[in-house]
Amino acid sequence: MSMHTTQEWAQSAQYNMYQAQSAHRKAMDQQDRSSRAHGEVMTENMGMYSELHNSLEHKVKTSQRLVEKLQHRAHSVENSLQHTRQTLAKLEEALIAKEAPLTLCTWRMEQRERRPLREQVRDTAEVCLEVEKATLVDAQRKLKDFIKKTKATIHALETKLEELRHDIQVKTQALSVDELCLRTTSRSLETVSDRSTFMRPSGSPSYASRPASQARRRTQGAQAARHEVSVHESARNEVLRQQEALRLNQSAVHREQAAKELRDEAVKLIQRTQRSAEEAMQKSQKSMKERVNENQHVRRRLEQELRETCNQINMTKSTIHDTKTQIKSLEEPMELTSTCASWRKQRAAREHIQDPVTTTLQEHQMTLLRCHEDLRQHHQNEKSVLQDLQEKKEQLKEDLREKTCALHIDLNCLTHEATCLNGKPSPAISRQQLPKAMKVDPTFVPNPGHAMIMQLPLTAR
Repeated sequence: MSMHTTQEWAQSAQYNMYQAQSAHRKAMDQQDRSSRAHGEVMTENMGMYSELHNSLEHKVKTSQRLVEKLQHRAHSVENSLQHTRQTLAKLEEALIAKEAPLTLCTWRMEQRERRPLREQVRDTAEVCLEVEKATLVDAQRKLKDFIKKTKATIHALETKLEELRHDIQVKTQALSVDELCLRTTSRSLETVSDRSTFMRPSGSPSYASRPASQARRRTQGAQAARHEVSVHESARNEVLRQQEALRLNQSAVHREQAAKELRDEAVKLIQRTQRSAEEAMQKSQKSMKERVNENQHVRRRLEQELRETCNQINMTKSTIHDTKTQIKSLEEPMELTSTCASWRKQRAAREHIQDPVTTTLQEHQMTLLRCHEDLRQHHQNEKSVLQDLQEKKEQLKEDLREKTCALHIDLNCLTHEATCLNGKPSPAISRQQLPKAMKVDPTFVPNPGHAMIMQLPLTAR
């Protein structure tokens, strides 16, 4: 037997249909909301795709510009570093070039210290050699100081170049990653754009024109606030990154400018020290030549005086010989007067008187004795004069010998030039100066050690 009526049966069917229609309306509302959500999601997704693409493109261009600028600066720093190293090599060459002249100057001073004691005067040549040595030592000190500064500058440039290379490497790696992301984003954007166009129903309104729900707007507002903070932070970080790159570039520029100023000053120092060293050497050469000429002039005077002394000695010897002859010539008259006086004593007592003959004989004897005494005194004086002349002759010879020794020392200094033998600075005989020295004195023999020979010729040609 049935338990429901026909009305209940109809009401139950009517209720089921009402429930189904209500579910239909809910489904259609949900479909409409989902469609709007799909459109909003696609719009936001496309917007973010575009924003990401633009951000990546801007970042890639900025990174490329920074890398290009840093690479240009690194290349400039490399050139500056190369030029500074070349300047360092020139400074070291200039420092080494001062060794040979300093060695020659010191050697000349040592050689001139070997002059005889009488010739060790503080002449112009000695003063000029001391000035030359001081000039060379001062030039070496200045060059060494500049070499230290140049090495420090090279180290600073190398450090800055390493910083640039490291920053370029880091930015290049980041740029390659951003370029990869940009390419991937471009492909993904094209794919998503094609897909969104295919999935959008024909005749349906644009997703961007449909208003978002209130809840979604509230969510988007909160996200926008957080996004603004993030955008501000990221923009600040990007600005700091670019400023850091610019500071690195500017610091490299300052280092290059300082290196260029140092190079210019180093070139001026090299020229200045070279010029001062050459001037000091020329003054030393000139002063030694003047000293040689002065020595030659004095030696000629000594030779003339020596010749006159020798002539005077010969004349004195001749006078001594004449005096001896005169003394000897008095022997016969004295003997005659003595003989006559002795004979006249034998006269008879009456004739033994003081007559004129006796007086004359006595006067003759007195005259002969006086003449003999005078001649003897002259003879003694002549011998004393002869001894004095001989002493003066020996003094002149010794003085001439010492001046010849000093002349040969100065000529030996002039005939040597600054050279490097087996990598070591040492004086060597100059083929140009040796003939000039031989013209001054043909007996001159150059010797690096200059062991002076005491038996030197007493001529100044």
